Amino acid sequence: MNAAVCNPLLRTPLSLIIDDSCPVINKARYWIQQRHEWRLRHEPDKPPTGWEKHYDKLGQMPNTIPAAFVEKWGEWCGEQGIRGKFSMIPFPAGVGRIDRGFEGFPKSELRDWLRVTKDILWRNFDLTPEMLTHTRVVDLKTWQLTEAWEQYEWTDPPEELLTDYIAAAMQLLRNAGITCEGVTSPGSFGIKKESAYARAVLDAALRVNRNPQPFFFLRSSATEPPTVPLWHVDKANGRAVASIIPCTNDWFGATGFDTSNPDLFITEDLRGGRLPAVLEKELPCMLIGHWPCFYVNNGPGFKVLKEVKRRLDAYDPDRSKTLWMKTSEIGHYWMARTLSDIHVEAGATPDTERLRIETKFPTHNFTLSLDVAAKRVKVGGGESRPARSRRDFHAGTFLVEGGRTFVAFDLPTGATTVTVWRNG
Repeated sequence: MNAAVCNPLLRTPLSLIIDDSCPVINKARYWIQQRHEWRLRHEPDKPPTGWEKHYDKLGQMPNTIPAAFVEKWGEWCGEQGIRGKFSMIPFPAGVGRIDRGFEGFPKSELRDWLRVTKDILWRNFDLTPEMLTHTRVVDLKTWQLTEAWEQYEWTDPPEELLTDYIAAAMQLLRNAGITCEGVTSPGSFGIKKESAYARAVLDAALRVNRNPQPFFFLRSSATEPPTVPLWHVDKANGRAVASIIPCTNDWFGATGFDTSNPDLFITEDLRGGRLPAVLEKELPCMLIGHWPCFYVNNGPGFKVLKEVKRRLDAYDPDRSKTLWMKTSEIGHYWMARTLSDIHVEAGATPDTERLRIETKFPTHNFTLSLDVAAKRVKVGGGESRPARSRRDFHAGTFLVEGGRTFVAFDLPTGATTVTVWRNG
């Protein structure tokens, strides 16, 4: 008998990555203001680039995004089954620390934000720092802003500072009651030394949260086939870092004044756009958007998200092709898929086959394809139930299609045995 690891529950992972999100303030407004002032100080002869080109729209950008809106947004995502990653910048634009408060804003607003974040968002989204400010670099000795920028000058930060800086971002979230599963890079933060950056993420995650299997989001590509690269693998100690790479650009609207078009994700006929091409290849399909556009300028991003979700539901009406997952869940699955050892052993009787899976990388919905037709399956000491169709296939069941059997179960750390009784 041969065995191969499949996508979880034979479904293609879907995930929604939200960047530039933070409590209380609209980070885009502060970023544009600070970058404009920085350019006038340091490069007055250069034209504005990136989001700074929207400086003339600052008057249309609120300085805050209320907790009541994130509650509405988070509840809608929960109702729709959407899962993914939501940044919580811990010291956004240097305006205030998530564990201490924001001067000039009501303390109750931060309390409401943290309540909604923990009670609603956290159910379906990983919460990550997007380093400390997403604007100017912080001097960790004084907690004052410097003239360097996290997403520009810190594409190649000093290696000795990387771990301390990332750990500081994680610690602020922990102080506020949020244990993060990974980190998000502000722009190109660390991109010139990705290996050192990945190591710093792992070391910081171990230091602050005792997490040996974190993820980071640094790159995206709207053209290349998506993958989930693993860094600094240590199988013996169960340590690795997953790189989460979205397959789209932000077509939700970014600041609220940028491109927002559902057709770029998936067209009305369900054939065009980036998503169908990725889903057809059964590759991890992660969408990226920036938080401001879901609220600012009458929320073009929220409108696009609702339409994209409607079209994805039409693409997969019985939910047998796709599976919404948190980014950490995708990272953990790819670790288990890549780093687990599967051994085929002789069964106790002539009509049985047996597998032993050994791993230090646990995951949910671990799914195996076996080249036999089974009439009965046991995972460990538990009996798996036969599934009638892919729609009914979930952890704790097995599915026979032709001469193959698919088995799904939650994979714990250690050794797991799978016993298969052949049909006929």
